[in-house]
Amino acid sequence: MKISTLTLLALILSFGVLGQNRNVGINTSSPDPSAVLHLESTDQGLLVPRLTVVQRDAIVAPAIGLIIYNTDDTQEEIYNGTCWVPSYLKNCTDCFSDISFTQASYTIDRVTNMSISIPTAINQSTSGGPIPMEFAITHTFSPETKVTLSQYSLTGSGNVIISIETTVFEPGGDYYISFFSTCGSFTTTKTVLVTINPCQQVVVNINQNNYNLVAQGVTGATCVVVTINEGVTIRSINATVPAFNTTGINPACNMGIINRGAVFGKGGNAPLTIVNGQNGSTAMVLVSPTEIRNSGMIYGGGGSGVTMGLFQSVNLGPFSLCFSIGAGGGGGMPNGVGANVTNPNCTITVGFSEPGENAGPNYDDNEGEGVSQTFNQAIALPPIQGNIGITANSGDGGDFAEPGELPTTPLDFSNTSLQICLNIPFIGNVCAPIPGFGALVNGIQNTVNAQFAAITGGQGGMAIQHSAPISMPDGNNQSYSIRGLIGN
Repeated sequence: MKISTLTLLALILSFGVLGQNRNVGINTSSPDPSAVLHLESTDQGLLVPRLTVVQRDAIVAPAIGLIIYNTDDTQEEIYNGTCWVPSYLKNCTDCFSDISFTQASYTIDRVTNMSISIPTAINQSTSGGPIPMEFAITHTFSPETKVTLSQYSLTGSGNVIISIETTVFEPGGDYYISFFSTCGSFTTTKTVLVTINPCQQVVVNINQNNYNLVAQGVTGATCVVVTINEGVTIRSINATVPAFNTTGINPACNMGIINRGAVFGKGGNAPLTIVNGQNGSTAMVLVSPTEIRNSGMIYGGGGSGVTMGLFQSVNLGPFSLCFSIGAGGGGGMPNGVGANVTNPNCTITVGFSEPGENAGPNYDDNEGEGVSQTFNQAIALPPIQGNIGITANSGDGGDFAEPGELPTTPLDFSNTSLQICLNIPFIGNVCAPIPGFGALVNGIQNTVNAQFAAITGGQGGMAIQHSAPISMPDGNNQSYSIRGLIGN
């Protein structure tokens, strides 16, 4: 069927206007002079041919600038004389990558998790085959948080994992990670939000004794950060109680300790008699996972020295008579009390006793010292004469976290000697040891000293006793910042 010229002209005019520059406008009476075809609509668009990749590649000798919509890759493409190029790329070797996260935001609660992984999908668009891409990240975390990628390059499309590992010392709040993908001449970026829940903050700014975290109202429902300020000292005032104690807190609670002050376990008190010395107390007891930043001092208490103490009380009715031989052991560092063997309940005390020294309160390497006490009494009761010489020695208290000592020779009768002296005619003055006296004295000495073979000085207290992982290695420490054992 043939259409006349007038009929064709009428059809064109029914859709638009043929401009003076021989251009056509549809839905406009004044097409733009620079456009051969000018379309106007508020509820319709231009629909170009829609082809699959197979259909597109079957086009014979496509013209340069030919436009189609690729239904397989859901993108508009233009033929540039060599290849079909997506409209957002420049040439056949160009590349574009699309970034997508599984979620728009993530949370690290620091109770059940201290780290997260963010799966990241990278979809590459190219005109040719897959080409290498390079990745990078920036973030707003402090240096407390480590952010890494599972890989920093990839050829073609694939997946990358963003790993985030933080500590209890990162302030709570919202943080952002920007992921950059460079493909060809294009760099694409996408940002994801990561929220870190805050930790409970506990600040110790005045001196404390027997500090118990649970007694401060801390349960460990969230993570906890304890800061001990510079110049603050936390002490134990009882050698059986730690200076800083977290017993009773939620054992799953993640904890941080920033120690700029001093945490001292108490030194042991010397005993009054021949028994083991008292151990020094532990400086810190930790029951939940803890990271420690220590620029101060954490010292276990020193063990007490051993006392050379013999005591016997005789009740004589209206008064009591006490016989004592005593050299008090020294107190462990710090504040360990030296022993004083004198019994205050006696009315009359016969013998001798020298108290051990108390240890000082601060780090000065001045543990309580033991003593050496000697009693000498000349005897001149004819026909008996000689000397009673008794020396009692006690052990020194231990310095911070060190054991107390035993005396080398606890009881020494070597200066005791009694004789019977007779003036015999024609012979003169003749003296001889009292039969059996030397054996008696040596037997007492040996019996008393043998008791020390079964006892020890007080043991040094631990620096840190823990039942959950901590950031410090186990072992014995003798440094400025840590003195004593770290372990379970």
